[in-house]
Order: sequence, then structure tokens, then C-alpha cells
Amino acid sequence: MTLNSSAARRYTRVALVVLATLLLAACAGDAELDTRSDLAGPEARDIESFMRILLWVTYAVFAFVMAISFEAWRRFRIRGDDYTDDDEWPEQEDENSLLEMLFNTVPALILLIVGGFTIILHMELNSEETNLVTLDVAGSAVEWEPQVVVVGQQWWWEYQYHFGDVDVDQERVETLPNADIVTATQMVIPVGQEIELEITSRDVIHSHWIPSLNGKRDAVPGRQSAPWKIQADEPGVFFGQCTEFCGLSHSRMRMQVVALEPADFQAWVNAQMEGYPLEADDQAYLEALVAGDTPAAENSTQRAINTFRGKCASCHLMENIADDVWSQERVAEQLVAGAAPNLTHFATRTTFAGGIRNVYDPDTGDFNETDLREWLMNPADIKANYAQPANDDDPRMRGMPNLNLTTEEIDDLVGLLKGAGEKPAEFIIEETGVE
Repeated sequence: MTLNSSAARRYTRVALVVLATLLLAACAGDAELDTRSDLAGPEARDIESFMRILLWVTYAVFAFVMAISFEAWRRFRIRGDDYTDDDEWPEQEDENSLLEMLFNTVPALILLIVGGFTIILHMELNSEETNLVTLDVAGSAVEWEPQVVVVGQQWWWEYQYHFGDVDVDQERVETLPNADIVTATQMVIPVGQEIELEITSRDVIHSHWIPSLNGKRDAVPGRQSAPWKIQADEPGVFFGQCTEFCGLSHSRMRMQVVALEPADFQAWVNAQMEGYPLEADDQAYLEALVAGDTPAAENSTQRAINTFRGKCASCHLMENIADDVWSQERVAEQLVAGAAPNLTHFATRTTFAGGIRNVYDPDTGDFNETDLREWLMNPADIKANYAQPANDDDPRMRGMPNLNLTTEEIDDLVGLLKGAGEKPAEFIIEETGVE
């Protein structure tokens, strides 16, 4: 059965419309994860330079293959209407040593050259050439080998900073000592400094990718990757995305790198080393709770302290608020990953919920109480979670559960989180804004 010309034209038009739609859908303006622009570090630029050369090689090979294919079709084509059983096939070429040698040698040479440059690039990307950075940590000068432990879990990224004489090249993140600084979703680095990333996971395989700074590196549970380095030459914000399917909210597991001038990075370190700031009356109320007393809460901050310690501290740490009731062992009993974001400096970050909601309105700079209330009321409305135990044998959860907080408790906690650190600079709030 053959199609008539009218049907053929109709199907051709439909195919062209579908193709055009797919092409247009692949186009985007100001894409946060545009891998061909906003290259901010030497590693990303090296990858881009190599890819440009490799693309031109593939273009040339494609053009050559299509040219000889078209010429073979043009010279030897047989139209069905002109062919009969009595016709003979065109004369076949039995052997041509020169062509056979060229068809084997040229591709082999191309692969050899491309492979050689690929190995050189990989050796450069995996080389370790970091210099020590002197930081003022708690009033003492500390020589920091710029390393950040990157930990993936469903569905957010954790960044650990260990200062002093700490060897972070260990087999499992669980064996590492407590970090001096722990952040969620956003990694902060100094400009012009090569940073080694020790990448791992607590639950399933993830993949860490900041395209403006370097390529992808898998986060595998049970081991840390070989050091993967990044460097930003100018201050700015660089977006990333988990690129290994890791479960229900894989597509909503995002991260950012914020590059600051060295002086601003030092100021950030100083701020992150502090606990939650409390007024004298609120500090006295907290000390009474720690001592085992049950004083009556006199304001929203004190009510929030009580709520956080009773309902949030089973997973989240807030230093100077819940140090005595939070423990890593308790978190491991609650969550598959055995970790939840440290909220001590929540207000110094600009995103939450795995990087998909803004802490501050990017346009006005105001604290985003609306989204935070919605998140505390029912996290599943914002981000899909396995927030209920899978079975009776394993009561652990993945993601943020609904704590069934009252309206007053939510309002109090929003106020507590709003006071968790100083507001970031306006340019950071604006550049880190997500839609």
C-alpha cells in the first residue's frame, strides 16, 4: 500500500510542525544552567574550548560522511519504475586497498588525537594545585587548605567547611568530625581561589554540577570522590542542578555557588561561626529550659524556642537554641539520609527547600514570609517528599514531613528563622533569586 501525494504532503507538514515545536522548546533565554555562557572559572573554560574543537571535528566528519553518502545515492540510485528483473546490478567493487586503508586509518587517527587531548584535559581537571588560605577563625589565624565536603541527599545539598588540621579525605562522611561551618543549598567561596570539592552522598547516587565552574561529578554513598576543583575569577552567583536521577524530587534538587571577594568571604566566615543571637531575656529563658525548668513563654521568640526544641530539633540543628536536644544519632533514626539542613544561619542564605524557593524577594529584598509559612504548613504542597515511613520495619523518612503546626507556631517559627543571621548583600539576593 502506498500513500497518495496529498496524504504524503499532509504527513510531511505534520512532521515539520512537530520538529519545529521541539526545536523551539529547546530554546531558552537567560537560562540559569546555560552550559555555553557565563563561564566563570578556568576549568569551565578549558572544557568549553575542548568542546568547541571537538564539535568542529564532528561537524567535519558528519559533512564528509553525508557527502559520500549523497554521492553514492546520486551515482548508483535505481528508480523502482525503471528497474526490471532483467536488469543487472551495477558493477560491484570487490577490493580497493587504498580506500580500505583510508577508511580504517583516518578514523583511528581522529579517535587517537581526540582521546589524547581528552586525557590531557582530564589530568588537568583532576590535578591538585590549591594554595593555603589564611583565615581568622574565632580570633586565631588558621591555615585553611581550601576544601569543601559536598554531601548529596534526598533532596538537597550540604556543604561542610573544616578548618585547621583536619583530613577530610576519608572514606565516609559519617566518620568526619563536626564541621566548623555547615550550609545547605548554597556554597560560598573566595574569588580567585581554587577550591577542592570532596563529593559524597548519604543515601543514593547524586551528581553535583555547576556548569559555569566545572563539569559533573557523581556523589556516591559510602565513598568520597577524587577531589573535584572549582574556581571563580569574579564575584557572582552560579547555579547548579543534580544530574543523576535520585528519586521523587530529583528535578527540584538545586544548588548555588556564591563567589565573594576575600574580605567578604572572611566576614561570611566570621558570621557563620556565631550561634543564634538572642536578647538577654530570651537567653535566660533558654537557659532555664536547658536546666530542666518549665518557665512560661513571655513573647513570640520564647514560644518559637519552645516549639523548635519540641518539634523541629528531632532533625534540625540551630546552635544556641537546641544544642542539648539535637543529636546525630536521633536524626539518623528519623531520616534515611541521617541529616537535615542546619538552620542556625538560615537568614544568611537566600534559598530554601532544596534551592527552589527564595528566602528574600529578589525584587524588593523583603523576607519571604509567605513562602516560608506555606513550607512550614505543608511542605508536600511545595516539594514532593517521601515524608511517611515506607513500612513498619523502617520508620525513617525522606524529605520534610508535615509537622501539623498551628498558625501561632508557624508565625513564631517564621520570626525565629528571620532572625537567624544577618541579611545578605542586595546583589546576592538579586542574583540568587529563583522562579
